[in-house]
Amino acid sequence: MFKSFSFFLKNFKRKWSTTSEVIFYGASKDFVLLIETLDILLTKKLNVNFIIDDYKTGSYEDIYSLNDAVYQPDGRVSPCKRKIKIVKSEDFFRTNKEKKNFKIITTSDANKNKYFQKLVDFGFKAQEDFFDYKEVASLLPLIKDNKTHIWRADIMLTEKCTLNCTFCNMYMPHFKSAKHRDLNEIKSDLDKFFNLIDYISIFHLVGGEPLMYPYVNEVIEYVGEKYRDKIGRLILTTNGTLTPKPKTIELFVKYNLLISISDYTDQVNYKRRINKLLESLETNKITFSIRKDINWNDFGHPEVVKFPLEEQVKKHFKKCTAPYKGINKGRYYFCHLNTSANLAGLVPDNKNDYCDLDKIDNLGLIEHDLGFLKLGYATFCKNCNGCNTGIEIPVGPGKQGIRISPK
Repeated sequence: MFKSFSFFLKNFKRKWSTTSEVIFYGASKDFVLLIETLDILLTKKLNVNFIIDDYKTGSYEDIYSLNDAVYQPDGRVSPCKRKIKIVKSEDFFRTNKEKKNFKIITTSDANKNKYFQKLVDFGFKAQEDFFDYKEVASLLPLIKDNKTHIWRADIMLTEKCTLNCTFCNMYMPHFKSAKHRDLNEIKSDLDKFFNLIDYISIFHLVGGEPLMYPYVNEVIEYVGEKYRDKIGRLILTTNGTLTPKPKTIELFVKYNLLISISDYTDQVNYKRRINKLLESLETNKITFSIRKDINWNDFGHPEVVKFPLEEQVKKHFKKCTAPYKGINKGRYYFCHLNTSANLAGLVPDNKNDYCDLDKIDNLGLIEHDLGFLKLGYATFCKNCNGCNTGIEIPVGPGKQGIRISPK
C-alpha cells in the first residue's frame, strides 16, 4: 500500500488512463451497487463482459437478481440494464494468467482478504493489476469526470436505544448519559459533508435507535429536500421495536427511504412489535429489508488493547474492511465504531482518526475515506478485532446489559 495519497492517486491515474477490459471479482451486492453507481457518474461507461466468482457461475439477464442481499431499484435511481455472465475464478486465472491486459476490481468486503491473497498467488500485483472496489468507486469518477464520490457514510441521530445489547458495535450500553443529538448540529454536519461531494452510494441514518429521535422527521426532510439527488440509497436502520408515526411514514415514501430492519426476535422477545412495524411498512408500500440472519462477531471489549505494537496494528488495519464511516460534530471519522467509542468516553479523542469537514477539500475527504491516516491506522484499531479480518468470535443480541470491564 502506498504511504502517500498523492503517490497513490498519481499511480491510479496512470493505470486507468487507458481503461481496457475490466474484470470484477465477486458476485456480491457491492458489485451491483458499484456498477449502478459508476453508470450514473461516468460519462464513458466501463466495458464489462463478465465477472468472476469462487462459487457462483451462470448468465443473468438482470443483475439485481444476483443474490438476495442486492439493493433493488427504488424508483429513484435509474436501474442498471446490464446483463452479466459469471465465470468460475479458477477457470479464468488458469487461462488468463499471463495476459494481464485487463484490470481486476475485487467487489466483496467479506472475501476481500481471501481474494487479494489468491490474486497475489497467481502473480497479480495490488494497485497494479487489481484494485479494491472502494478505491475505484472514489477515484475513477474523480479522474474521469471530476466528480467526488464517497461509497458510504453513517450519521448518528441519537445515542439512545430501546435495547441494550452487550455486544453492540456502537457500544450503546457504555454511554453513561445517552442523549439525543442537537438537530442544528446534525443539519450543520449534513451541510458540511454534502458540500464536499457530488454523490454518495449509501447514506445511512443510525442510532442507537433512530426512531427514538424526537426530530427524526426534520432530519429526513432536511436530507430529502436538500441532498436526496446526491444519494443513491438513503437507509434508516431500526431494530424493529418501534412503529413510525404517520408523518414519518409519509416521509419514508416521499424520499424513497429503504428501511433496514435488524430482526433480533430469535434472541430478544419483541415479535409483536416488529410485526406491527412490518404491517405498517407493507400497508404503505415502503421498501424494507429484514436482516434476520445477522452474524455478529465480537469486536472485543473496547477498553482492552489487543494490538499494542505498531507493526501489529498496521497489519490489522490493512486487513479490516472498515465499512462504517461516521459523521459527527463536524468531523468525518474513518470508522464509526471509533466515533462511538470516543463519544462513550471509552478511548481518548485523537485527530488522526477523523478529518474536520470545514477544514478540508474534496481530495482531503477522499484521502481520509480511503484510509490514508497519519499514523497508518486508526488508533481505535488497537482495541478492536475489526471487520472481516479473520478474527471470528460469534456473539449475538440475546445478551443485554453493559459488558464488564476485564481491567
